[in-house]
Amino acid sequence: METKTPKKRGRKPVVIDYERVEYLASLNMGIMDICRSLGIGWDTFNKHRNKKNSELKERLDKGKAKGLQLATTKLMEKIQEGEFNAIQFYLKSADRETWAEKQTVEHNLNLAGILDSARARIIDHAPARTLPKRAQALSKNAQQDGEGGGANE
Repeated sequence: METKTPKKRGRKPVVIDYERVEYLASLNMGIMDICRSLGIGWDTFNKHRNKKNSELKERLDKGKAKGLQLATTKLMEKIQEGEFNAIQFYLKSADRETWAEKQTVEHNLNLAGILDSARARIIDHAPARTLPKRAQALSKNAQQDGEGGGANE
């Protein structure tokens, strides 16, 4: 008679490809996209990332730094070639106070006048002037129904 060895219980250990994590992070992929690419859940990824002396966290940070270095190098090459858009982008990013395009919106609102107008409409039971004609007609019908006395009175 053959004796079977009992199967081990529990999940298989998760093996994370650290080189792939570093590469994907260098492409500036988000953590959820990295998890999907590796075929693991966010909880598993986060558990491994938060371990003390985690190689996963180091590879993630190293990959992001590599991606930023590559992009910065290419940007500097374009700047040295005299490409206007690259120069403009760099200046707007590096010195926002001086070079960023600022948009200001000024709006004056006479709140006291608006409130006075609203109070007057409430006291006079007048519909707002901004209502469409159909809404004003419905409002007038509702007022007439309330004043005229319906069949139930």
